[in-house]
Formats: sequence, structure tokens, C-alpha cells
Amino acid sequence: MYKNLNRLDFFTLSVLIELYEQRSATVAAARLQSTQPKVSRTLTALRDVFQDELFLRQQYGLIPNRLAESLYPVAKSIIERYQELAMTLAKCHGDNREVSVAAQEHLCPIMMTAMHQVRAELGKDLSFHLHPWTHDTQKQLNQSQLDYCLAINPSPSNAVDLHPIGEVNQFYLISRKSHPIHDQALSLDNVFDYPVALMNYSMSGPKIHRMEAFAAKMKLPLTISMKTTNLSLILDHIEHSESVGFIASVMLQPAIDARSGIVCKNISSFFTGQVTSNQPRPTYHLYLQSSKSMDPQFTEGLVKKLQQRFETCQYIPDTESNS
Repeated sequence: MYKNLNRLDFFTLSVLIELYEQRSATVAAARLQSTQPKVSRTLTALRDVFQDELFLRQQYGLIPNRLAESLYPVAKSIIERYQELAMTLAKCHGDNREVSVAAQEHLCPIMMTAMHQVRAELGKDLSFHLHPWTHDTQKQLNQSQLDYCLAINPSPSNAVDLHPIGEVNQFYLISRKSHPIHDQALSLDNVFDYPVALMNYSMSGPKIHRMEAFAAKMKLPLTISMKTTNLSLILDHIEHSESVGFIASVMLQPAIDARSGIVCKNISSFFTGQVTSNQPRPTYHLYLQSSKSMDPQFTEGLVKKLQQRFETCQYIPDTESNS
């Protein structure tokens, strides 16, 4: 048995911890930004190492047995020491290291400005490697391949710290100038009269778009002309077509200000008014996710800069619809 202990790496022990705390391989996989088959294979490896079932499958999930109860606090302590080791290593190399960051295209300039400001204020010798947002971003962050990323409603993870930047509570109708959608007051009868371009936000996991959910709930026909995570593509498409966009104000203002051929109208109250008092309104928050190995002082400064910037970019004045 003791020779098999060298098979217990960081991920394997993390699976043991998550299975103990969540009682579900599916939930454990989501929290580890992994897959259910990989978690199941890791559980099989754990059982082989300890020559014990560890967890019993019952109607409402996995139940840890006595050995798993004994192993859990030890594994938890080892993972915490791993994280302390990573932080120590980061501090030793903190004066000359590359910081890897993932963010959506329109958030990159804001993120980079904040990071350069904090670097200058703290006198850090850091370089920044910017990565585009992809569906693998959360997995890469959890595996320490990334140091920071900006995400909406990310799933919690033992390997990542979450820092709230702000609530996304303003929503805008975006169209080209002189679009006929502005010829009458917006209502449930005409809100989806034109094709809609949807912005896929940096949310972890496959989630239905807010507009698709709204249309389904209200039984309204919805024609989608395109979906993308790239704000520039969305705005280009809207500016030169009959499509409109219903876009949340995730630091949207700089991109809107740079274009003279589109119209922006705040419609937050319109959608809020369609949700009755006994229906919970979904909430969306922007978070900075940071690897636990990152310098807490740098992270704290970065969070403050982003929070300040978020406040200034959250509200966009309405623009004229006439050309």
C-alpha cells in the first residue's frame, strides 16, 4: 500500500476532498472544472491505492465510509500545504515573472490598464501574457495554467479565489441608427420583431442565454442571427444589418463610445417589469478569479482598480436613434 501512495497527486487528493464534501461525482467534476468520467476514474485509482471502497453509492449520492472519514482531514491539510507551497514559490519569483490572464476581447484593455497601474504602484517587475477567453479557461485556471481571469457567475473551486467586481444590472438595446425598432415603444408584442445578435459572456459551463430564457418563459418567437463572445463582431453586425442586440453592461461603454453608427438605449426597467414579484430574478456578477499562488497585495490592488472601472462603465447614456 505504501508504495502506491506516490500516485496521490494534487488532483487525486482534490477529488477525494470534493467527493467527501459534495457527495456527488458530477458536482465534484464541476467544481474541479473537470469531467465526471475523469473523476470516476480517479475514484477508482483512490480505491486501488487504499484498497478500500471509500465511498458507498446510495440513493441520494456517495456516502463516505470510516476510512474516507479519517482520510479527509489529512487530504485537506495536504492540499492546503500545496497551496502554501505555490504561494511561497510565487513570492520567491515574484519580482520577475510572467502573469497569465484570460478575459473577453472587450475587457482586455481594461484588465491590462489596471494590471499595469498596480504593477507601477507596487514596483513589481511583471510581464503580462493575455489569453483569449475559451471554454477551457476555467479548467486552465483550476490547473494553474492561468493566474487571473474575469468571469460572470463562476463556479467555486478550491484552487481559485473569487473577488467580486460588481453586479451586472444594466441592459441595453443596441441597434444601427434609424432602425425601425425605435419607431414605437418597446413592448412584448414587438421586442423580438427583428433578428437578435447574442453576446455570449464569460460564464462557466453551458448556460442558456438570458434572452433565450426570457423568450421561452414569455412564449415569444425569437430569431437569432448570430452568437459570439466577441463584442466587436456583434457591434459590426448590428451596425450593418437589421439585427439588434440586447447586451448587458459588462464594461460596455468604451466599445459603444468608439462607434458613431449605432444607437444605445437603456432597457433595464423593461425586462425587470416583466418578472412578477413571486418570480426570482436571476442575478449576474462579474468576478476576478485569481490563482491562490498570486501575490495577495497585487490581487487586492487589481480588484480595487477593476471595481472603480466597473462603476464608471456600468451606465451608458442613451444615444439618439436618428441619423
